[in-house]
Amino acid sequence: MEWGIVSRLAKNLFSKPMTVRFPFEAIPIAEGYRGEHHYDIDKCISCGLCAKICPNRVIEMIEAPEAYREKYPKKYAKIDLGKCCFCALCQDICPKGAIKLTKNVFLGTFDRMVSIKYPSFPED
Repeated sequence: MEWGIVSRLAKNLFSKPMTVRFPFEAIPIAEGYRGEHHYDIDKCISCGLCAKICPNRVIEMIEAPEAYREKYPKKYAKIDLGKCCFCALCQDICPKGAIKLTKNVFLGTFDRMVSIKYPSFPED
């Protein structure tokens, strides 16, 4: 019986590992995976439905910065990915498709401010 363990050990020692060598290789992302939000400020109509439906209060409607208020007078979504459960309710309810969930899975960070997405205003 001891020789059976030794042969199994030798077999496992020289076989390919079951894990991948991240970040050098990765498993392909499944279709329909919900990752980081992509927010298109030009499509947004400031209806606030995304903020109202969000179960974790991840989305907050904020005023545009002073420099952009003349060109963008409405409110915009600020998204805190640290609170998000990636349920995609915001994507489903948006009437103009301004919020889409991408397949970006690399969201880990030690800085909390990196996980908060402010709207990026287009340059003139």
